[in-house]
Amino acid sequence: MTRRILAAVALLLAGCTNQGFNPILVEAVNAVNPWDAPDEAAAAKGQPVTRAAIDKADVATIRARLVADQSPTYLFAASNNGGYVTYASSLRQTLTLRGSQVTASRGLGWDLLSATSSQPDPLTRAIPPGQWPRQVTRSYEFPSITPAGQILSFTCRFEFGDVTEMVILDQRHRGVQVSETCAGPTGSFENLHFADVSTGFVWRTLQWLGPRQGLVDIEIVLPYTGNPR
Repeated sequence: MTRRILAAVALLLAGCTNQGFNPILVEAVNAVNPWDAPDEAAAAKGQPVTRAAIDKADVATIRARLVADQSPTYLFAASNNGGYVTYASSLRQTLTLRGSQVTASRGLGWDLLSATSSQPDPLTRAIPPGQWPRQVTRSYEFPSITPAGQILSFTCRFEFGDVTEMVILDQRHRGVQVSETCAGPTGSFENLHFADVSTGFVWRTLQWLGPRQGLVDIEIVLPYTGNPR
């Protein structure tokens, strides 16, 4: 079943129950159109997010946490621009992903304006682990006093670890752990990925968002499977 971009009105109606509104759908509606959120949203807070609710909503969903934060936040697909899918939280924070690569952030403080990579990049398109390139080049653009912004580039090399299993919101995945060591003129950092042992799809990733923001931990709860627009 295709994981949809969020349709606020349809989700709001589908989320009604005798006890109030489905907390997943309430949060999803808040992410795109917070002024139309029902009063029951407050009562829904604190209810646990479940796999059943995510599957029923059928909206592409990620769970993200900055390494400095204590708890993760659910973000829901709100737009798709040529394969760049923007996920939004109830606090109107957004992360834009191309596949599993973070290409932009907004509302997090020290935002990433854009990120690009050389191709093939196994983060942007699933590649079976045995076919991953040895390295990719990544470039990041950050705010600056100049109109062009600040652009930092790194050469990143992959190293495969053990095959293991990981559970993401009650769904078990079998994959391989991959470390990605990146180095450039301004410094170095390490990304970590959990790639499906068969397809190479990256279900979980710890990615660098910049020298001030640090790392973000992202789990793909329900991947976007629609067609690029």
